[in-house]
Amino acid sequence: MSTDKLISREEVLAGLPARRANTLLFLIESRTAHIAAQSRLEFSLTDSAAEERDLAFLEAFALGQTPPLRPTIQHLERYAYQWQSLVPENPRLKAALLHTLSQKYNFTSKAVPNIHAVLGLAQKDVQQTYRKLYHRGLSNAFTPRLSLTEQIRWGAAAIAQKLESLPPFWIASLITVSLGLPQAFLALPIAVAQVGPLATLALVVALGLINILTMACMAEAIGRSGDFRYGNAFIKQLAINYLGNTGSFILSLAVGIRVFLIALACYLGLSITMANFTSIPAPVWAALLFSAGLYMLSQKSLNFTVTVMVILAGVNISLLLFLSLLAFTHLQLDNLLYVNLPFLNGNSFEAGMLRQVFGVTLMLYFGHVYVGECAKLVLPRDASAKSLIWGSIAGTAFLTFLFCIWVLAVNGAIAPQVISTESGTVLEPLAQQIGPIVKILGAFLVTFLLGMAWIRSSSLLFNLGREWFPSRPQPVLIMPAKQGRLILQPRRNFSNCPSFGLTYLGLEGTQAKFDLDVQSGGKINHLEITLKESWEIQEVLVQLPSLNLRGIYLTLELHSANQERAQLKVSSSMTLTYEGNMEMLANASNNSRQRQSQTSRLAKLKPAKPSTLASWTKRVWALLLKEYRFLLSISPLVLVLVLTESLFLAGKQSFTNVLGFAGVLGNSLVGGIFPILLLVSSRRKGELVPGVVLKLLNHKFLLAGIYCLFFATLLLHGLLIWENPVARTSALSIAALSLGATLIMGHTGAFTPRTVLELREEQQEGGRTFFKITAGGQPKIAQVRLGYAEGEQCYQASTVEIPSLSSLHYASFELATRRIEELRVWAHREKTNGSSESLPALLEVHRRNKTMQFDLELSGGKVMLPLSMGKCYLKLYHFCS
Repeated sequence: MSTDKLISREEVLAGLPARRANTLLFLIESRTAHIAAQSRLEFSLTDSAAEERDLAFLEAFALGQTPPLRPTIQHLERYAYQWQSLVPENPRLKAALLHTLSQKYNFTSKAVPNIHAVLGLAQKDVQQTYRKLYHRGLSNAFTPRLSLTEQIRWGAAAIAQKLESLPPFWIASLITVSLGLPQAFLALPIAVAQVGPLATLALVVALGLINILTMACMAEAIGRSGDFRYGNAFIKQLAINYLGNTGSFILSLAVGIRVFLIALACYLGLSITMANFTSIPAPVWAALLFSAGLYMLSQKSLNFTVTVMVILAGVNISLLLFLSLLAFTHLQLDNLLYVNLPFLNGNSFEAGMLRQVFGVTLMLYFGHVYVGECAKLVLPRDASAKSLIWGSIAGTAFLTFLFCIWVLAVNGAIAPQVISTESGTVLEPLAQQIGPIVKILGAFLVTFLLGMAWIRSSSLLFNLGREWFPSRPQPVLIMPAKQGRLILQPRRNFSNCPSFGLTYLGLEGTQAKFDLDVQSGGKINHLEITLKESWEIQEVLVQLPSLNLRGIYLTLELHSANQERAQLKVSSSMTLTYEGNMEMLANASNNSRQRQSQTSRLAKLKPAKPSTLASWTKRVWALLLKEYRFLLSISPLVLVLVLTESLFLAGKQSFTNVLGFAGVLGNSLVGGIFPILLLVSSRRKGELVPGVVLKLLNHKFLLAGIYCLFFATLLLHGLLIWENPVARTSALSIAALSLGATLIMGHTGAFTPRTVLELREEQQEGGRTFFKITAGGQPKIAQVRLGYAEGEQCYQASTVEIPSLSSLHYASFELATRRIEELRVWAHREKTNGSSESLPALLEVHRRNKTMQFDLELSGGKVMLPLSMGKCYLKLYHFCS
């Protein structure tokens, strides 16, 4: 239902602020839809998918269109306190908003307590206003009874609300278990069959303890990041911030290799197991899986809520424990006590026996990448990161316990000679040992456990493909005159890349006039440009010939303009954000939408042109060109399918072998080496100090030992354990790459200490506004001068509170350092929902007779600079609160 039709003519004649109520509902729905989209788990290393989603929301908002994710009444109720700030203290508007909601949604009075509170429906003035406007009581706005479908939706929303309102420690633990539940469960008994369950138990516990430490490393590194604290970062951004572009590249490569092999293992495991349980051949199952994944990716439905993932994990764990219980009823002491280790009881060293053991065992622990997803939900509720760190540890410890139970049960029930020859999952020999019930339960387990892994790997591969083939967004936006600024920032993390700010000024004759701010090389340039039809960024070179535009593409196409607003299409290789009054943007979009609806009604009266072969061909080509990036992004999944079918054709399919290969090549880096590097760097560069730090991780020799252990794992597999030339070359190449990258990162400043100057304005009730100076998360004393209308105040401190940012004229700082460091200036506003946005301010840096200027809004509120030995003078001014 269109929001333009929600208020009748009689209501307008009665004096109701109809247009503003519609605009307000549109604002509320847009914000709610955006929050609901952000609350979903995103299997991505970078924020590219989030940027595209935010841009889609911005375009829909600016044009008054339906958001990419349509909010439900359950969403509006759940996030009511997060859109409360949009509702003014106006009884007429609150009454009108309730009536508008009741016209569009069905809900009972008991189902929406948060909406009750936000709209003040218990207040007499709101009740009286509603009765005066609509000539009936406020209770008539609610539905007396809900349908069965709506009752189910409200029940599911209540479960989600209870789950996500758990203490942050339990949320961290549940997410760690849910996202870290590995498909290697189904390969572990096969991989370790020749070694024996008791020896495997010792190996699993040992690697479990090591991975508990590396998970704690990852959680602490994230807990020290201010970006993650406010939900504005992904794992790759964390790697760039701490380890630089080299670390980010190696991380992407390692994750790409691991995810590709995991996807291949999922295709093999699912196809072989389902073929054993049905009469459909495994190659056909692989094709069906690919088709299902392709459909879900095209529908953008591979992201799930926390509740769905936790419920699926609960089902998987229940099935695993029940199957373990069944296996324990067939336990044989000879199988349980079987031990076959090199150099034990006269045994010689056989590399083939260990070929799968370490790799598959390492693949049990792959949740390090997903600590970031956990942090985005936990840190806003526990900024100290205690819950994140202890929750990650508890979740990993619980998974280790499950692994031990599973190995003892399955390997104790099935003879090693039987299980070691299986090419698929362990469920087929388990079904032969126990009975048909395993086939029934196994079908569900494979569907859910391997299905979850298949969803994660498919989504990650697809998002990696989108990162490798970045898009050029082409949104159509409506910009109100002098009311906001479009920010365009480069995707590359290089200091010499310019940023731009675009503000619409109005008409100058028949041309639209814009103010263009250019930030580059420590200089701010203010230009004015005019558009009649289109404009390209290269035209700036006439006024700024030295500007570096390599790799930057920007074209503006003007659709329409008047003195109040301009509609233009922005085509760019940069990221786009809008800074300004969103209500003014909504008003502009509403006015434009009315004119567009009139135009569309006139267009419908025109007779349609007959379809021809040429027009049909043109539409097909247009569709292919539009979806070319999607086709390129699924190319890794196409390669997985081709490789799967090739292995089936050659008769060399092995679920366990692929997982062992992935564990050594991928997890040695992602789960072992990188967490250590991130921890060491974060302790020198992080903005925050977690509420808890494991004392064990303070020992440098322990951290070096963990690094060397995983590095040695790569070397041993490349030199001794693996026999395949491709596998050996891959292991040695990854080992050389990881060592070389570590040396390069050290040389390029990945472990250089960082000083952070933070300006934070807290919008919460009782919030503060203050400057804080830290070095490695610890307070750093500096000379601070604050300029007010009454005069200047001087401080020698690391933290200085400000009564009001609007009363502050400037703030200057004198920083002294005795070594080469980095300096990060960060100005941001902490919003009531716990997120953060850049705070508009200008920065001047004076160092060695050189002055640089920065517009912090153009750089996302952050500026990074090298800090050499000596003194550095900073000045912040022109604050916009």
